[in-house]
Amino acid sequence: MVIFRILGLILVVFALMALGADGIQSLEAGELSLRSTTELWTLLNPASLEAFNTWVAGLPSVIQDPVVSFLLSIPIWVTLGVLGLLVAFLFRKRD
Repeated sequence: MVIFRILGLILVVFALMALGADGIQSLEAGELSLRSTTELWTLLNPASLEAFNTWVAGLPSVIQDPVVSFLLSIPIWVTLGVLGLLVAFLFRKRD
């Protein structure tokens, strides 16, 4: 359980780092600039994004269009932050 709490903390830290990077990028550009989940995934590993998109193409269109496209379009700091908080909450210490 400790490992998952640490994983949740790491995800939240990465979310804060991504938020800071978006803030600095926005200040440099002079306008709001948010990096989406797809943009970061493309930077890190474009082949796995292609494999994911191929897998998603086999899903029903009810899930494919609204759900997956929404999750890939939101800012990366939201994705990582929500995942981190969810993991931290699910594996918290219980008395």
